[in-house]
Amino acid sequence: MINIRETSKPVTFYKNAYLYFIIAAIITVFAFVPSYYKRLAVTDAAHHLHGITATFWMLLLIIQPLLYRLRLLAWHRALGNLTLIVVPIIVIGALNMVRIMILNKTNYPPDTPYQLAFIDFFTIFLFVLFYVLAIIHRKNIHLHARYMVCTVLGPLIPAITRLLFLIPFVDNFSKSLNIGYVLIELVLLLLLADDHRSGKIHKPYLLALALFLTQHLLMNFAIDWEWWRNAMDAYARF
Repeated sequence: MINIRETSKPVTFYKNAYLYFIIAAIITVFAFVPSYYKRLAVTDAAHHLHGITATFWMLLLIIQPLLYRLRLLAWHRALGNLTLIVVPIIVIGALNMVRIMILNKTNYPPDTPYQLAFIDFFTIFLFVLFYVLAIIHRKNIHLHARYMVCTVLGPLIPAITRLLFLIPFVDNFSKSLNIGYVLIELVLLLLLADDHRSGKIHKPYLLALALFLTQHLLMNFAIDWEWWRNAMDAYARF
């Protein structure tokens, strides 16, 4: 039986984190309104699996800090245990979306699906890495919370990329995508600055910044990798 309220006082840390996750959720939902949320009645099962699980993850990131702040630690842990089931489903759904995209590559601008596939595979890897590290460090709130923050940064890039097209001077996909990466990298720099003001820079944001910079650099070249094209075509046929 879950003890709804626990008497032990949790560490005061990122007490307004849920507000930032709400902003991230609003950005994501707004960006995908035309392609998903307005097309729920005509969307196929694969897109629904991806959309529902991704939405659930955003909601989870909002709820978990609130539960911690309210000292509902048993509920916080119960939802944390649920992620052991949800995360594999998220990953399976995302991998299937990559496969569908490659199979339907003629519906995209030439070669773009291979670049997007690289971004998607790298983002899935980062999501799993940060999640696993968050679980490993679940007893260290400073590391756990930061790694959980990092799980939302990769999925934010496609949302930001879509929204940037609302700005007149952002007139092509490559420009929008690169600006999206720069914005995420700036967010990580701000988080590191906040760590510095708090007296200690922790590893999660340093690791995330290094990995996102790597992804940012490589994704501009992946579109020209013949071996990657062959690998993705083989993956789609598998």
